[in-house]
Parts: sequence; structure tokens; C-alpha cells
Amino acid sequence: MTSVRVGDITLNYELDGPAAAPVICLNHCFGADLHYWDPHLSAFDGFRILRHDARGHGKSDVPPGPYSLDMMAADLLGLLDALDIPEVHLCGVSMGGMIAQTTALDYPERIASLALVNTTSEYDEAQLKGWRDRAELVAREGVKAVHAALMSRWFTDDAAQSRPPGYRYMAETFAGFEPVAFCAVSDAVLDLNTTARLPEIKAPVTVIATPDDPGVPTEISLRMAHKLGIEPNWLEPARHLATLEQPEAFNRLIRDFLTGPAVANA
Repeated sequence: MTSVRVGDITLNYELDGPAAAPVICLNHCFGADLHYWDPHLSAFDGFRILRHDARGHGKSDVPPGPYSLDMMAADLLGLLDALDIPEVHLCGVSMGGMIAQTTALDYPERIASLALVNTTSEYDEAQLKGWRDRAELVAREGVKAVHAALMSRWFTDDAAQSRPPGYRYMAETFAGFEPVAFCAVSDAVLDLNTTARLPEIKAPVTVIATPDDPGVPTEISLRMAHKLGIEPNWLEPARHLATLEQPEAFNRLIRDFLTGPAVANA
């Protein structure tokens, strides 16, 4: 792992794979770090793999908030510029998918393809209140106060009992998430509303979702896919962090997308 100064922060990143290969850029979820993608690296064989700790996460800097999705998309663009990478295949899960949408809309010339995984393009008032309430609780009592509730949103009861590697990774990594970052990133996602703009995305795109996702209702996944002119792909049984609960199935889906005709002919 190494780091680079981008604007007002230092970002931690890893860049692996053949120098001449197309670059796949992987954006992790809220409360995780670049190791979120460890179970999925085999799916990107033949690509140069770029992954980083988003602002406030992992070994990247944790500046005071509030953050915004535009700010976090600018972080990503700055990283690409610093590494002299003109174009990427961009994949993001949950928060990473929100950043990916924002990047694709603001910097379309940098996006070769887009994979949106267990992510949303909007929140209703109840969901916004949930974010605000959790941030207020964490500001008072730390992430331990919401740890169990969020793990139950992210994983099925079966995963909680069997504790597969992805479950153990998130339980441990989220436990170390700093309260200031939790609150600052919560501020960022509160402004999410890209639904009306999704048809502007012209790069090949896939939506990978879960019917039983407490964070992304099925109708939102269907709406996003409709706006993008595609059909969603479903991972189940799983909840919000479906790739960690169904890693082999996700690896097949993302590999099929990246090596399929839509991307090859773009």
C-alpha cells in the first residue's frame, strides 16, 4: 500500500496488475476500507486493479466534516490524475456506488464502464431520518452504539450465525470506524439524489442488487435500472452487503459484465 496527496488530504491506495491493462477502480462501502475487495480480486484477473480508502476511512486522512459526494468524487478524480490514469472501469458498492454515480455524472469522459452494487440514487424522508438519528447517536456514544443494528442490516441472520470471512471483516473494520468520519460521511449521503440524472450516463452499466436489502428497497433498484435502460442482476439470499455474503456469485456477475459485449463493444 502507498499514499498520495490529493487536494486537502492524503489517500491510501493500492494499484496492482499489468501496467498496460485496463484499470478497474473499486470503491468500498461505508465504514470499510480497500480490503473490502479482497474476496473479489480474482474476478478482475487481466485488469490493473486500483482501490483506495475513501476520505475518512482506513488509512486515508480523516479531516473534519461535513463531507459531500462531490468532494469524495473529486478525491477519486484527483487520485486518477495523480496516478496518470485517464479512464477506468468503475465499480462501487453502497456508499462507493454513490461516489461512482457522482463521478460518472460529473466526469463522464473518465468512465469506461460503471457497476453499481447494492447502492441507491435517492433516500426518502424515513431513510434520511435514519441516517441523521444514527449519526447523532454515534456522535454521543461512538460506533459501538450502532454496531449490532448495522450488522443486522448488512447481513442475513444465517451469516450472523455462521460468521463467514466477509462478516468477520466488516464486524472488525467497522468497530474501528471513527465517530467523526461516521458523521461526516453521513452528511455526504444525505444530499444524494441522482435518480433524474441517471439517463445521462452513457457508459456501459450494470446494477447488482438484492431483493431483501434494508438500505435499498427493491423498487429503487428497479427504478435505477429502468432509468439506465437495463435490467438489474440479483444476489440472494443476502442483505445490504451482498457481495460479502455471496462472493462467488458476485464474482461471476461482475466478470460477465466486464468481459461481455456491452463493455467490449463500447
